[in-house]
Amino acid sequence: MKEAFPFYHADASAHLANPQARIVIDDGRRFLARTRERYDLIVVDPPPPPEAAGSSLLYSKEFYRLAQERLNAGGILQAWIPKAGGPIAIAALRSMRESFPYVRCFMAPNRYGMHMLGSMQPIDRCTPAEMAARLPPAAARDLLEWNLTPDLEHYLKLVLAPEIPVDAALQQKNEIRITDDQPYNEYFLLRQLGVL
Repeated sequence: MKEAFPFYHADASAHLANPQARIVIDDGRRFLARTRERYDLIVVDPPPPPEAAGSSLLYSKEFYRLAQERLNAGGILQAWIPKAGGPIAIAALRSMRESFPYVRCFMAPNRYGMHMLGSMQPIDRCTPAEMAARLPPAAARDLLEWNLTPDLEHYLKLVLAPEIPVDAALQQKNEIRITDDQPYNEYFLLRQLGVL
């Protein structure tokens, strides 16, 4: 991935040379378990599909609890799940909701998946204009790099508009969740056969 970075981004060398940045090539969960560092933001962007063996390790209640320990006060865990609304997404959302007292969930702008935010403190509700004003120019450029609209506020409206009401979403699907002992998302064949 590090070697491919310049292929996708013209400014990759500047980011790689940034003295405030550090690239760690490791399993995300193992890294969090071994470090004593604390973070304002932990972003989980696992490769699709969520049914892949081992992917439950980044969606489970145990992982979310580990992330809690590594977050600063007011810190946020963000996790993307590729399939929005299906039972796997609901199971991941329930695991997050049982791990964090404050959870918000948004449909991805392209409707491919959902983004879950979890925190131990309330998560600010910003308008698109407020959020656009807070973003540094370089972050705004990065955010719009792969989007069709050059208008940051318009794009943020697309991101924030389809908020999924967490409690309503969790009223379905028989209390399913993802844990280390019950990796619901990995039982692909059983779900296809209608056993789960």
